[in-house]
Amino acid sequence: MIESFLGLLRRLSRRLVVRVALFACLALVALGLSVVAEPLVPDWAVRYLGSGSLDAILNVLATTMLAVTTFSLSVMTSALHAAAGTATPRARLVLREDRVTQSVLASFVGAFLFAMIGIILRATPLMGEKESVVLFLFTIFVVAQVIVAIIRWIGHLEGLGSLDRTARQLQARATVAIERDARAPCLGAGCWSEQERDCRDGGDAIRARRDGYVQHILQGALQSEAAALDRTLCIAVRPGDYICRGMPLMFTERVTEIKPAKLTVLRESFVIGDTRSFDQDPRLGVTVLTEIASRALSSGVNDPQTAIDIVNRLGALLLRADPQEGIETEPPKYDRLRVLPVELDELYRLSFDVIARDAANTQELCRALSDRLSMLARTSGSTGRSAARACAERCDLSL
Repeated sequence: MIESFLGLLRRLSRRLVVRVALFACLALVALGLSVVAEPLVPDWAVRYLGSGSLDAILNVLATTMLAVTTFSLSVMTSALHAAAGTATPRARLVLREDRVTQSVLASFVGAFLFAMIGIILRATPLMGEKESVVLFLFTIFVVAQVIVAIIRWIGHLEGLGSLDRTARQLQARATVAIERDARAPCLGAGCWSEQERDCRDGGDAIRARRDGYVQHILQGALQSEAAALDRTLCIAVRPGDYICRGMPLMFTERVTEIKPAKLTVLRESFVIGDTRSFDQDPRLGVTVLTEIASRALSSGVNDPQTAIDIVNRLGALLLRADPQEGIETEPPKYDRLRVLPVELDELYRLSFDVIARDAANTQELCRALSDRLSMLARTSGSTGRSAARACAERCDLSL
């Protein structure tokens, strides 16, 4: 349950509104401290600190932060549209979680709220001379934070929404998911096959109550419920799968004996949404990078060098999925769960097979594909070598 809670916090921390709300709360805390910290302020501070200019500083801060926030939001929106046009619409899944952009916008909004509420407090009897000294010190800190945020924002704008940075961000997110899956296959649970799943289609199943993509599977919650029920849960879907209402989520024995409240908890352990998520889905990163290459090869773009760059990035990703030196695989943590594995051959089919289909008349790209597959056939582990050779045969490429 702790891991599920931490996973929820991690997902929430990537949302812009959460960071903005957090910075706004910190601004409110600072203003509250300005009021209650009056006994701690010495008399000499009232004489030497320039609290008399506080109103002017707060007014300037409120005015400029409103304009800067509006401008920054328009820049972020333009960057999302640019990435969707030059790379792939799925690129927004990563760009909207860009930490620098979120932190900068949160700083601007927090400073704006701080200034606005500070102006209001200055007009009330709550804000005396000593309280104004504390507020003045907090205002100096906020101004310094805004200056740092503006400098970061200027440096970040140079490549925001550009194709190379978008591809780099996508590769980084895909690398995390692939390495996590390589260390803990089947989400840290036991494995079972699609053939076994298909044989159980007529068996006891706990079915979905809504449509959408499986974004996350909360293994910790499922493990706890399975232990309480004293049975094994065979999960029929993987993160990234699209499910419809009534499709099996998992199989187990004697479903009719499980109380409705328990069934609800089991279903809610599957986070289902309108879009896919990178965290537990190594296939998504591979698919999105492949989409960039396919778009680059379209007749309207005709940019084989971008496709070659994506092939090189995909080669690095697939090598991490099964490196030659091997990966120290973690023992299964969830002994009462069975999860379908992500096959390495499937990642090749989602990437190199698709690009080879679109690159039939592009010699330099075919050469790059052959070089990457040859590298993977030499330097991958045993499973990766077999998958690379099989992919080369399907694509009619020599190694």
